[in-house]
Amino acid sequence: MKGLFQELKRRNVFKVGIAYAVTTWILLQLTDIVSDILVLPEWAPKLILLLLLVGFIPALIFAWAFEMTPEGIKLESEVSEDRSVTRRTGRKLDYAIMILLGLSLAYFIWESRFEQKTAAYEQAAKNPPVSPQAEAPFEPVREISPEDAEINKNSIAVLPFTNRSADQADTYFTDGIHDDLLTQLSRIDAFSVISRTSVMEYRDTTKNLREIARELSVANIMEGAVQRAGDRVRINVQLIDAETDEHLWAEIYDRELTTENLFDIQSEIAENIADALKATLTDNEIATMANAPTDNVAAYDLYLQARQFTLGESQIGYQTALE
Repeated sequence: MKGLFQELKRRNVFKVGIAYAVTTWILLQLTDIVSDILVLPEWAPKLILLLLLVGFIPALIFAWAFEMTPEGIKLESEVSEDRSVTRRTGRKLDYAIMILLGLSLAYFIWESRFEQKTAAYEQAAKNPPVSPQAEAPFEPVREISPEDAEINKNSIAVLPFTNRSADQADTYFTDGIHDDLLTQLSRIDAFSVISRTSVMEYRDTTKNLREIARELSVANIMEGAVQRAGDRVRINVQLIDAETDEHLWAEIYDRELTTENLFDIQSEIAENIADALKATLTDNEIATMANAPTDNVAAYDLYLQARQFTLGESQIGYQTALE
């Protein structure tokens, strides 16, 4: 079994599968964009998806049985080991996958920002301001630094979440949930949320919560842990008064791993924190949190991997996984 796995890696079958999957997702998003412009029938995206799914297995078989050589496509059995260029092809696939993940990340961010602004403009159109004074421009993400934060009862530092999954490679998933939740909380005017850059310095820290809160100038600390197992996800979160070390609120979310559930959990956490701190969320803030950027778990997972890669925190691990 180990020999088969090594041979699959040598022939770049895994890399072809990853590249094919990401390309499929990008093509589906492009189809969704142009379908309205070209007035495509409703069944067109489904047909394209079906064709891409049908082509997945042949693509893997092609990667296994054939090799791209300077002389053209040849059966793998006809290429001697000293003339094989699978390693060079693998490096090209690495670059292709990185580019595709970058495109996926760019689209994901664009779509998320576009929908947020659209929702804000629609809300403003429905409820025009009474005051003639100009309103501040819409800012979908509002994070403040520790230096600018005022110590008040609604100031929060969301510490890096702990990865409790059996696979330590799932750290990117845990960090992604942490980042998304921090971003959601940052959009709520009632909260003062410390920036990601500042809180990430406290990953694996030995300092107590009171010390951390004093350094970040906050009244409350949020801790959490994420565990992914198969098609289930468990998220533990707790909100603590840093001065008294009292638990203001805590919850365990154990649900099926779907994007709808993940974003629902984030919305519920924000609402529960607001209740614990006796703060009020606006209708627009609640509507924005309820707007999930995607309903595709695989696409969301790829987005989290790409974001972690762009942050430079998993570049070595990513390259190791590809090789």
